[in-house]
This record gives sequence, C-alpha cells and structure tokens, in this order.
Amino acid sequence: MRRTRAAVAPLAALALVLAACGGGSSGGPSSIGTGSTPGASGNSSTIAGLHANNHGTADVTGKSAVTIEADNYYFEPSVLQGTPGQQLTLHVVNATGTAHNVTIDALHVNNDLDAHGKSDLKVTLPASGVLAFWCEYHKSRGMVGGLLVSGSAAGASPAPSSSDTSGGGYGGYGHG
Repeated sequence: MRRTRAAVAPLAALALVLAACGGGSSGGPSSIGTGSTPGASGNSSTIAGLHANNHGTADVTGKSAVTIEADNYYFEPSVLQGTPGQQLTLHVVNATGTAHNVTIDALHVNNDLDAHGKSDLKVTLPASGVLAFWCEYHKSRGMVGGLLVSGSAAGASPAPSSSDTSGGGYGGYGHG
C-alpha cells in the first residue's frame, strides 16, 4: 500500500501543474501581453488587424478633444469611436518612465513622447472602418489602438499609405 501512495503523489502533483498551465497551450499569442509586465495585461485582441492589448473603447462622437494614456505596452482607451471625418485633438499622456511614440501611418503622424511627457496631436477619423495607431517602439508587444467609425475594431485598416503590414517592431520606416 505504501508504494501505491508514493507513486500517486507525484502524478497528482504533475496533474495540478498541467491544469494550472492551461492544459495544452504552447504559450503562443494568447500569452502576449500577460504575465509580470505591469499594466500590459488586459484584453489581448486585434485592432485594425494588429495584435493589441485592448484597454477599452471611448465614444468620442461630438467631441473635439480627448485624453489618452500611453502606458506599459497599451493605450487607454485603446479605441476611439466617432463619426466619419471627425477632427479630434488627442491629448496623449505618457504615464511611464519609458519613451513611447504615437504613429498613424495613413495620416503621416509620427510623434515621440519622452518619459512622463505629453503631446497634442490633431487627427481626422477615417471615412469608414478603423484606422490603426501604435507606438513604433512597442507595436510588437501590442501597444496598438484604433480610430473607429464603423464596423468592428478588429477589421483591417483602410488603405495604408506605406508598405508596413508586418504588425511588429519599428514598422520598417525611418524617422522622416
């Protein structure tokens, strides 16, 4: 009887470890943006066809300005939903000690934010669909947002103005 209990205990411990790990996930895309990185967890989703740490949607219809926070690998709110052609001033506040950036390729916006810095950006919402914005330094970590006027935030961005469709890294473009 002793040998049976001794053999069962390690198997029971292994079963508990496997159950805690999610039972069969290889730690793929669903694990991006989770774990010990402060503030990065949230809803891992897709915005404008790009992997994103989604921290909510704000209805900006009728507004001329809105504040968004650039934090550890996310924007909050992540999606700004308004009307086609609406002009909006984004008051972007960097809540971290890390440099961030706001890039909207189709609008030729590429603006750096120093640690704990602030910046105002003028944008125009697209005629339809969703237009992606991201931090060029942390895009591959899910620091992506969207300007949404119709459909789902998960949809593809309307006709990008550059060849960047990679969804990661620095986006393959220079500083000019």
